[in-house]
Amino acid sequence: MTQNIVVAYDGSDHSERALDWAILEAQKRQEPLKIVLSTGRQTGLDQSIYGAFADALHQESERLATRAVEKAKAGGVTGQGIIERGDAAGVIVYEAQDASVVVLGKRGHHGVRGRVGSVSAAVAAHSAAPVVILPEEWRPDERETRPEGESFEGRVVVGVDKLGAKNEAVPQAARYAADHGLRLAIVSVVPTTSYLPMNSAELDRAVQEQLMAPAKELTDSVAEELRKDFPDLEIETRVLEGRPADALVDASRTAELLVMGTRGYGGFRGLLMGSVSQAALADAECPVMVVPTARR
Repeated sequence: MTQNIVVAYDGSDHSERALDWAILEAQKRQEPLKIVLSTGRQTGLDQSIYGAFADALHQESERLATRAVEKAKAGGVTGQGIIERGDAAGVIVYEAQDASVVVLGKRGHHGVRGRVGSVSAAVAAHSAAPVVILPEEWRPDERETRPEGESFEGRVVVGVDKLGAKNEAVPQAARYAADHGLRLAIVSVVPTTSYLPMNSAELDRAVQEQLMAPAKELTDSVAEELRKDFPDLEIETRVLEGRPADALVDASRTAELLVMGTRGYGGFRGLLMGSVSQAALADAECPVMVVPTARR
């Protein structure tokens, strides 16, 4: 079965950016584009009242779908518009069963224009395919400039936990970086001693070393394993300090893409539904890819 790229579309500025991103990705992967619009759930209103409204919603959806398909065609991509009635998240997840990736904007309008942003977390949690969620205002040309050692410009960033390369998000991030001519940054986050009850500078130093060493060993081992499958990919490792959510959001300010799994282990347990992923999805300043991972 030929895979396709699914993009949730509602005519809003947010979904328009998602469509643009999906078209570029379809060009890169040479895959067709499935443009999905949801007209919402059936209501219990009398059909004599709701029928005309439903017809108007469908007509508007057809107009939007046609416009989106034409935009894809202008970009050299085969596009198909899909209009369905139902819960927006459920519709997108259903249509993404044969997708290589799903693309959503973080927010949308109500009604026919589907509240895309309100369902992004639900789609990411239940989709069988990786889900890319674009931030509300993504302007890659206007990102802040940082020194090379502090910047993630030109890099895909993936956070690792005790699962290492067995976390499906890790090879997915490597594949994306390799396919797009980007570098891969494997990061781990350790808490700073300021979060711990310390009263001695010497003790602070000792505890920090105890935290940093295993984190560095973990990231290096993941990098070494990935280099076997991606020998031409430039891979670097970094150990960040602070709260995991804050560190990943900060990395997103200069990164090309932030990649996470739906579930983690240890310090990243519960990614997506946990506080770390919720903060990343809410505050990341670059696109976030959420990769479905199995329970362990």
